[in-house]
Amino acid sequence: MRKTFEFEVKGHNVKITNSWFSGAKLYVNGDLKDTDKTRVARGDVALLATNLGEAGFLQIKPLSTPFTVEMDAYLVVGNNSEHVYSSHKQLNQ
Repeated sequence: MRKTFEFEVKGHNVKITNSWFSGAKLYVNGDLKDTDKTRVARGDVALLATNLGEAGFLQIKPLSTPFTVEMDAYLVVGNNSEHVYSSHKQLNQ
């Protein structure tokens, strides 16, 4: 099963794909930035990450349940971490 998540952060188009066989892949503005083939994801560990330059450091934390995988994205700037995307809960923007 393949799942795709797309969102925008600070002018960057972010796309995450996840499938059983090829794992998770992180794309920013169409360029592949990171991959991970971990079978079981824990929401407290960033499995995908990339530097967005002056915008900060983007970390992707997947959360797996018995039937699906969801994604949360955090933008880290210095000591601050902002929850910028969630595929499974509504964020106040």
